[in-house]
Amino acid sequence: MKKLLTFVLLLAILSMACNTVLPSVNSEEPVAETTSEPETSTESGIGEFNVIEDITPKLAELGGVPCEENEELTCVTLQVPLNQFDSANTETIDVVFGVLPASGERYGMFVQAFPGGPGGEGISSAYWDYFDASILEHYDIVYYDQRGIGLSSELACPVAYAEDFLSYLTSYDEAGLEGADTPQEQAELVEGTKTYVESCVEEMGIDPAKLAFYGTDSVAEDIEDFRAIIGDEKFWIYGVSYGTAVSQTYAYAYPDRLAGVILDGTIDMTVSGEQGSLNQEKAFDKVLLAVLNACNDDELCSADMNGEDAVAVYDELAAQVSENPIDYEFPLPNDKTVKGTFTFNALEYTTAYQMYSLTGRMLFLKALAAANNGDLTPMLRLMYDNATVDPATFEYLGDTTFSDTMFLSVLCTDDTFFSGTPEERIEQSIEAGQASNGTVPRLDGSVYTGVSCAYWPSSPKEVVQREPLVLEGVPVFVLNAKLDPATPFEDGEAVFKNLDNGFHIYGEGGIHSIFGWGDACPDDYVTDFLVNGTLPAQREIVCDEWADTTASYVANPPQTLSEAGDLLDAFIAIDDNLFYLPEFYYSDASEETSVGCNRGGTFTFGPGTNENIIAYTFDKCSLMQGLAMTGTGSFNLDTGLMTFDVDVTGDKTGSVIYTFNYATGDVSLTGEYGGETIDY
Repeated sequence: MKKLLTFVLLLAILSMACNTVLPSVNSEEPVAETTSEPETSTESGIGEFNVIEDITPKLAELGGVPCEENEELTCVTLQVPLNQFDSANTETIDVVFGVLPASGERYGMFVQAFPGGPGGEGISSAYWDYFDASILEHYDIVYYDQRGIGLSSELACPVAYAEDFLSYLTSYDEAGLEGADTPQEQAELVEGTKTYVESCVEEMGIDPAKLAFYGTDSVAEDIEDFRAIIGDEKFWIYGVSYGTAVSQTYAYAYPDRLAGVILDGTIDMTVSGEQGSLNQEKAFDKVLLAVLNACNDDELCSADMNGEDAVAVYDELAAQVSENPIDYEFPLPNDKTVKGTFTFNALEYTTAYQMYSLTGRMLFLKALAAANNGDLTPMLRLMYDNATVDPATFEYLGDTTFSDTMFLSVLCTDDTFFSGTPEERIEQSIEAGQASNGTVPRLDGSVYTGVSCAYWPSSPKEVVQREPLVLEGVPVFVLNAKLDPATPFEDGEAVFKNLDNGFHIYGEGGIHSIFGWGDACPDDYVTDFLVNGTLPAQREIVCDEWADTTASYVANPPQTLSEAGDLLDAFIAIDDNLFYLPEFYYSDASEETSVGCNRGGTFTFGPGTNENIIAYTFDKCSLMQGLAMTGTGSFNLDTGLMTFDVDVTGDKTGSVIYTFNYATGDVSLTGEYGGETIDY
C-alpha cells in the first residue's frame, strides 16, 4: 500500500472566489444577528502610527519594479537572514513583497497573510477586487511570497511529488479495508514515506539542516523586516487559513507592532500536530454529513438520488471502491476515451476538495447522484480538475501558484506529531490513524501526517507548546463558520475566547473563509474597522448570510431526451449542466479548452471576440441520449446572455437558436426541429 498523502486537507481554496465565471448576486441584504455586549470599547487609532504620506517613493528607493507575475503590484526584494535567530549566521536569501499603494490619503499597510496551505504564493494569486474602495484608498495592500515559495528563493521537488501523488491516487488497499491495518501495509506506508522524503530533499538540493529556517516563525521575522524598512510603527494584518498561523506567530513575537488583526478560517496554535489533524478529520466528516443530509432535504437533489438516503449512497460508494476500485472509461474530445481505475483514495481526495465551497458541495452532490445512477463521469471530472491531472495522459500538472513541497516542509517544521524518537512517533501516528478510521470510510486522510513529519529533517525534536494568544489592547476579528472543514469552528472559537479585545463573527453554516465574498456580514464590519476605526457593538455576531450548507441544487440532465419534457426543457438542462462542468466552472476561460461530452462529442470554450465574451463550439456534443449539438454559442459576461446556434441530431434533426438571459431569466428557443417550426 502506498503512502497516504494528506496534502489536500489543509489547502485553502480561496482562489475559487475569482475563478467563478458568473458572479453571485445577493437578492437582499441580510441582517446580522448579534449577541453578547462588549465590556470595553477600543479605538483603532487610525493614522496615528505612521508618518509616511506615500509609500511609492520608499518602494522606488528599495528598487521596486512591477511584479513579473502581477504587474499592478510593485515588487520589492529584500535580502533577509537565512537564520533569523542567529546574528552570527550571515547567509541570506531573497524574499519578495508586492505592494498596491493606497490611492488616496494613506493610513498605513494592510498586510495580506493571504496564501492558504502552507504553500500558496501570495503575489501571483493576489487580487483586490473584493475590497471596498475606501480600503484601497487608504491602505497599501501588501502581499508576499514567503521564503521557499514562488519569487522568494523557491525550494521544490516536483518530480518526487508528482510520482508520489499519482501513486497515491491510483493505489488501493488490497486487504480490502481502508487504512494501514496489516503489518505489511504499515511497513509499506513507512518505507514509501521515507523514500518520498529522501527523494524530495535530494531534488531540492538543500542542506537538510537548513529546512528548519523555512518555518512560520521565520516568515513572521521576514514581515517584521519589511515593516522596519518601510518605517511604519504599526500595521494591520489579514490572515486566511494558514495565513492565520502567520498572523498569530507575528502577534506572539511583535504584539506592539499591530494596529489590528483579522483572522479568517482560524487555526488554534495551541493544539498539537496530531490533535490538529484529528480536529480537522472530524470537521471534514461533519461537513460531509451536513452536505449529504442537505441533499436529503432538497427535492431536486433527493430526486436525483432516486429518493435514497444520500449518506447511505456515499457510504455504499466509499465501501465499494475501498474493497474493489472501479475500472472506467472517461470521455475525451473527438469521441476518444481513456481507461483508468477509480480508487478510495481518489474518492477521498475529491470529496474533501469539494467541501471547501457551497458550489463545490453542490457539484459533489450532482456527481454522487450521477454515480448512483451508473455514471461515474461527473465524479471523474471533479477528480481530474481537483488533482490537476491531465485525463488524457494522467500527467500531474500541478497548481502554478501553490508549492506542494513547502506544504509538508512548513507543516512539519512548525509542529510536532507526538514525542520520542522518529520510530516512536511513527508507531504512535499509525496507532492513532488506525484508531480514528471510521466504521464506514469517509474522510480521514490527515491521520497519518505524523509519519511524514517523523522523517522530515526539520521536524522539531521537542514537543512544540504555545500559550493562548491574548494580544492585549489590539482589536482582533476572528471570522469563521460552523461548516468550515479545514479550520474547525471550535478552533477559532477557542482563539477568540482568549483574546483581550476579540470579536467573533461567524456563520451557522458557511465555508472555509467568509471575508471578501461580497456579503455585508462580515465585510462591512471589517471595512468599518479599517476605514473608520469603528468596532462592533457586540463581541459575537452571527452572519445570516452564512447560514447555508450548499448552493442551490441544479438537477442533473435527464438520461434521455424523452425524459426531459419538451425541447426547451432539454436545452435549459443542457445549459445548466454545461455551466457546471468542472472544466468550465473552475476555469477563467482565458485559453481555448476542449472537453469530451458525457455521451460523446466535444465541447470547446475559450476567449471570444472581446474579453467579456466566452465563445462556445459544439461538435456532436451530447449530454443526454437522443440529442446531440453541432454549432456555436457564446456567453456574455457583461449582459449575462447565453446563446446556442446549433444543428441537432438524435431522435429528430433540426436547427435551433437557444438564448437564456441570466440577468433577467428570459429564455427562448426558435428554429426548426423534426420538420416543424418551433418558437418557445
